[in-house]
Amino acid sequence: MKIPTWLSVTGTIVLAAGLSNVAIAQETPAYLEARDVPHGGVETVAYESSALGTSREMVVYTPPGYASSSDPYPVLYLLHGAGSNQTSWTERGKAHVILDNMIAEGRIDPFVVVMPFGYAFQREAGGVRDPAENKQQREGFARDFIGDVLPLVESRYRVMADAGHRAIAGLSLGGAQSLAIGLSHTELFSRIAAFSPAMGAATNPESGGVDFDTLLDDAEGINGRVDMLWIGCGFDDTLFESNRAFSEQLIEHGIEHEFRVTEGAHTYPVWQRYLYEVAPMLFE
Repeated sequence: MKIPTWLSVTGTIVLAAGLSNVAIAQETPAYLEARDVPHGGVETVAYESSALGTSREMVVYTPPGYASSSDPYPVLYLLHGAGSNQTSWTERGKAHVILDNMIAEGRIDPFVVVMPFGYAFQREAGGVRDPAENKQQREGFARDFIGDVLPLVESRYRVMADAGHRAIAGLSLGGAQSLAIGLSHTELFSRIAAFSPAMGAATNPESGGVDFDTLLDDAEGINGRVDMLWIGCGFDDTLFESNRAFSEQLIEHGIEHEFRVTEGAHTYPVWQRYLYEVAPMLFE
């Protein structure tokens, strides 16, 4: 792996040499193989959003043993990317397979995973993506997520309803949403992870983004409440420079974090590897 010239001045960067997540000769990484291990449940949950006045769905993974247990579980809110929906992390990302295998190996303790629909409303194919629509999408999703998804999950599932046992993570669009929501609501989330986050519009308040310079001024508060802030991106990803820039912005504000630099582009194999790497850190 080529060593970046800027590594010497950004001490929070971690290089992952030899951990490319690009499949070679159609080999499947062991953590993606469907094995003869106990399997968790994956269900689609329909609900009425009071924030948006519409019917919506989310997908929920409950780990093996959940149904026969009375114990409460930590919960990860896992967000999808642009052009996808609430089924993407299981249908394309195989998140449930990854977690089943990790639990069976003893690499992680079980936790619940909630995968909501990441838009406020369905976008029409080929529709115009202007700042006004982006603002409606981002702000509407955040209202639904905090006002409807979290309360529903905590009333329907045995999950721990405190920041210490709540995590938020996502890929691309969902990565940017995780950073925006997680860092804006450190009273709700103590673990935040972003896989190749699409920072662009996420940093523009006119399109519903977050003014991170203002938000990050509270370095003492963020560092005191956030136990893990993790960002990963591949060298070959078209979003790599914006991710590097955001890591440098965090450094300038004194925000403790890890910027994970790997090989790979903007693809699911990279994000699957990131979930595999991050999962053991979430509730340790």
